[in-house]
Amino acid sequence: MAWIDTELGKALTAPVKRRANTTGQLHASPGGMRDQAKRVASGTPEVMVKVTGFAKGAGHVKAHLDYVSRHGKVDLENDRGERFHGRDEVTALFKDWQSDFGECRRHKQQRDTMQVVLSMPEGTDPQAVQQAVRAFARSTFGRNHEYVFALHTDEPHPHAHVTVKCRGFDGRMLQVAKGDPHLWRQTFAERLRAIGIAAEATPRRARGVVQKAQPSVIRHIERGDNTHPPRVPRVIAARVKSAAQEMTQGDAASSTMKPWEAATYVRQCKVRDAWLRAADALQGERPRLTFEQKDIRNERPDYDRISIERARAGQRAAALYQSDVERTGSAAPAGAFAGVRDVPGSPVVRVRRSAAMLLHSHASDRVGWAAGADSEMRRARAGAARTAGERQSITPVHSATAENHLLASQIRAFVAAMPAIETRAQQLKRQLRQQFATTIDQAHDRRASVTPPSEPTQKIEADRAAPKEINNEINKDIHKDLDR
Repeated sequence: MAWIDTELGKALTAPVKRRANTTGQLHASPGGMRDQAKRVASGTPEVMVKVTGFAKGAGHVKAHLDYVSRHGKVDLENDRGERFHGRDEVTALFKDWQSDFGECRRHKQQRDTMQVVLSMPEGTDPQAVQQAVRAFARSTFGRNHEYVFALHTDEPHPHAHVTVKCRGFDGRMLQVAKGDPHLWRQTFAERLRAIGIAAEATPRRARGVVQKAQPSVIRHIERGDNTHPPRVPRVIAARVKSAAQEMTQGDAASSTMKPWEAATYVRQCKVRDAWLRAADALQGERPRLTFEQKDIRNERPDYDRISIERARAGQRAAALYQSDVERTGSAAPAGAFAGVRDVPGSPVVRVRRSAAMLLHSHASDRVGWAAGADSEMRRARAGAARTAGERQSITPVHSATAENHLLASQIRAFVAAMPAIETRAQQLKRQLRQQFATTIDQAHDRRASVTPPSEPTQKIEADRAAPKEINNEINKDIHKDLDR
């Protein structure tokens, strides 16, 4: 089981390690690694958390607040749960923040606010996203920083903009470490799962994705808007030109992997091998009986560590109680209850009902002096007396085997459906090769469709053209005679 968790960890762990690694706390629940593998292999939607930038200066902060509030049409909510609606309230919020910007010495590149976007795929409940964003912002920034957030539903995918004031209540500036965005993704996914929304936060490499998503600016240029038609971005045109130039240098130069492309290929092979090794281990694992996610063991007591003096003291105390010699004062033989080994001495003599419950199977269920029974303190018993909520079942061996086999098949199907291991430049070259091959085939088809004229047709056309040539010669002779 530990080896399987190790292989799953290789496949799911993010490449960036934080100095204080707290990401393991998110998977501290029983079976956390396997539960995450189930979610990833079954195609659970991935959350998106992205730091879009930092605002520097009052004008930049005001412009960003106007943008996220859609000039007062969308409500803003701060860390205290207060809502701001309309331009006047948004302007009042900005002036409140602006008063804090000038209280300290500023430098040229002073960061005043940080902008974070949290998004979920199309079809997610916007109200659930808003609730999860509220909980995420409170737990991540609420202790030392002011913030506001706004929910946008104008796009197919619901998303929220969180604006955090960089200077905290203690005067310290907000520092974003390299591994913080991935930790924020995991926290946001946890908040969504807590309210019943299926969500996961895994790195691209764990899902077999090599290429990064296109920046939003490029997508907007390609899509166009009300003022600009769709067009090809300069960055995309430069990439295509570079790929075409490499292809003109020869097949050897264009097919040779760059160092970073080779490293990407090796890393992806390792991740996919880790997935498949975990699937093989799950397929051949012998399931063990568990109770409350713990292995059932019947270990033999270590009698060497048992003190003889303490054991005999407990035997004497049990003998005193059983023979009821506490009132009579007579002595009981030390070996009267040789089978009782580790019975504590003091509580047995002091509390009679608790001792009776320990020593007799038909004793009262309540610890104390009251005669009535207490159902809340009743020990769990087998049979019909136990309710469904109190029932603790042992995981059957057959169901555990079927569950492992199902997870193994899901992992294999997940790895088989992963995209090809190729960078963006390699994808461009492949597409250009396919386009060139298609163009050449189309040219060959056009040439084959155009047939040369047959001999009779050529002869008829020559006969038709002969009288025209004769007439032209006659006309030339006539004009010469007239000139004379």
